[in-house]
Amino acid sequence: MESPFKNHSSVVMYLEPYLNSFTKNYQNIITLSDMPNGPLSNMVTTISSPKLSPFQFLNNGNNPNNCIFVLLRYPKTVCGGGNGSLKNSDFFMGADDIPSIFGYLRTNGYSIDTEITKMMNKSRVLIGGVSDARFSGDRKMICMFSYNS
Repeated sequence: MESPFKNHSSVVMYLEPYLNSFTKNYQNIITLSDMPNGPLSNMVTTISSPKLSPFQFLNNGNNPNNCIFVLLRYPKTVCGGGNGSLKNSDFFMGADDIPSIFGYLRTNGYSIDTEITKMMNKSRVLIGGVSDARFSGDRKMICMFSYNS
């Protein structure tokens, strides 16, 4: 039986620490809870997230490679073509890109759910934080959004 919650119509956007194994630096990148519907999906790919610390251990049978959805600065179709490379620290979208991302979402048929985002940010239930199911640090929820198809 398939879960009735597997619709993925709403996506959560996070700001999350990531260890870039090429540059050997930590950076805060924009990650998503799921692959979004609509044109934004052309800017999203999955990457395997390395441990942030040698002391991290997960019991994660559902995601053994610790894959996460990340928002790219360059379309994923050019990753092998030359405009973007995981070796560049500016390949991933980060905190400075949030206003541009919001503008993109609004002009490309997405709705940012400000009511639920506000409610969850004020709630005692933390959406984000340190996860038991993935190698993330203290990820912060930015917003929830959905595509108006």
